[in-house]
Amino acid sequence: MCGGGGYEAPAAPAQPSTADAVNAWIAGMPQVYQTQMEYAPKQAAQAVQLAQQYALPYGEAMKAAQEGLYPGTTALQEKLAAQAIEGMDSDVPDWMRDEYLSNLSANMGTNVGAPIAADYVSRGLLQQKKDWQDYYRNLGLTLTNRSPLTQASTPNTSDYMSNYTPNSVMGFMGNTYGTAGNIYGNQLSYASQQGGGNMGGLGSGLGMLAGGLLALPTGGMSVPMGAMIGGGLGGGMGSMFRY
Repeated sequence: MCGGGGYEAPAAPAQPSTADAVNAWIAGMPQVYQTQMEYAPKQAAQAVQLAQQYALPYGEAMKAAQEGLYPGTTALQEKLAAQAIEGMDSDVPDWMRDEYLSNLSANMGTNVGAPIAADYVSRGLLQQKKDWQDYYRNLGLTLTNRSPLTQASTPNTSDYMSNYTPNSVMGFMGNTYGTAGNIYGNQLSYASQQGGGNMGGLGSGLGMLAGGLLALPTGGMSVPMGAMIGGGLGGGMGSMFRY
């Protein structure tokens, strides 16, 4: 870029604005929406198909692995599960019923034959049966809490709309602008070193200081970015003066 004792400075990259990012987001939204509407059903159908094809074999393989690694624990859990299933629908054993009636007769004495006693005995036997079955229901609940039961849920799909936001577009444009700014600053720095000597280096240093200070109150760019661009511009100005 040198010629005739000078150089042609590269063009500075255009800094994107919030309006640019919003407009770009609006322009891309229809395509993102159409893409999601096209592929989300396909992904859901694929998830269902894979579950129908592999869920049961996968579960059986995991069950076999668990039985192989922990045979005692697995057998105990299966035995307790069978007892819970049987017990929650069973009646109170005869020995427990007889013991209840015997204790009740001893406590009531001669009142055991009274009409009110019959109702009391009936309600007591029903409560005893309920407590008996609840014991096995609680056992079953304890076992199911320890088991990896499958929960019904919708198939997973990619939610492109949730990731495509104005903030994400502004972030992408800001990163792109930062990369372009780095390239621009490097080009100016190289050109100033080739054409400006010490004055170019002085101008670059002063420009970096001014750019960094300017970035602090404005908030429009980061301090490193302001220093980089300011340094490039300062170096370019300094290279115009030879000695």
